[in-house]
Amino acid sequence: MSVYNKPFLTPAELVNIHLEDKGVLFTHPFNKVFAEKALSLINWYRFKSYLYPYLNHSTKEYLPGTEFKNGFDLYLFDCELRELCNKYILRIEVKAKSILDQVITKYLNDPFWYLSDDVFTPNKAPYQERMKIKALMEKSTQEFAVYYKNNYTSTKESYRQNPPFWIAIELMSFDSMMKLIAALDTTKFTSSGKNHLNDFATAMGANTFKEVKSWLYALKELRNKSSHSSRTWNSNYRLPSGFVDNNNNIVGNRITIRPTMKNKIYTTLIVLKIMSKTLISPSEKFEVEFKNLINKYSYISILTHSMGIPSGWDKENIWN
Repeated sequence: MSVYNKPFLTPAELVNIHLEDKGVLFTHPFNKVFAEKALSLINWYRFKSYLYPYLNHSTKEYLPGTEFKNGFDLYLFDCELRELCNKYILRIEVKAKSILDQVITKYLNDPFWYLSDDVFTPNKAPYQERMKIKALMEKSTQEFAVYYKNNYTSTKESYRQNPPFWIAIELMSFDSMMKLIAALDTTKFTSSGKNHLNDFATAMGANTFKEVKSWLYALKELRNKSSHSSRTWNSNYRLPSGFVDNNNNIVGNRITIRPTMKNKIYTTLIVLKIMSKTLISPSEKFEVEFKNLINKYSYISILTHSMGIPSGWDKENIWN
């Protein structure tokens, strides 16, 4: 291991020395003046990941014909992709919280069910999440929270200041919701041969509670990348269940063409499409906006393959 001693380079030095020496071309309107301005606004360490697909790893120089425009176009596409994903994931989050509350609260007939240890897997009761909700409730100045605090307490002696779940879901994060879901003891929701947690899965477009958990974890990962402006388009992702197995062989009947790579964003985008199907936004559809975005940047030859998107994907029934 060596000490890091690479010198700081100004945007002008990055353009005129570093990039030009490595073979990057600057063509109008993406000339050197444009490139310097871009790199004064976009951290070089962030931007260079968008030129990385054009790098010859053996020579450490860029492939012949590589232009600054190539990296900048990928950067713009990634920004728009993140915005699109965030737009729909936020709506799906609201939907998931609401349906989870309806399904579990109705089945248990207890609006404070999340405060009962017996509905969670032994030794996995979400004590930390309960305290987070309590703290959020104490700090909240929202009208519904203030009204509850001034008029009610919970039925649980150890958590008198915690609200019913339908208020808690308005305060908790996506991550907290996932921790509650992960800790549930599924055997406590079975009656007459039916597991009622599957009602939640069905409402979200999945077949089983296990499958919908996998999907939500995948969306959580995508949400984290999108919300923190991380490189999204060609990153590796966890594989949501129900599409392909670990050998990239198709499972089930949702798709007929397997991804170019199983651990890329494509299968998570399918999840996003399925879960957004029943959102209350009749004039907007994720699949339409996503297709338009891909078509807008279709001139980028490496785009779809690097995202795991196979040839003919847009003809699949699931996208239509």
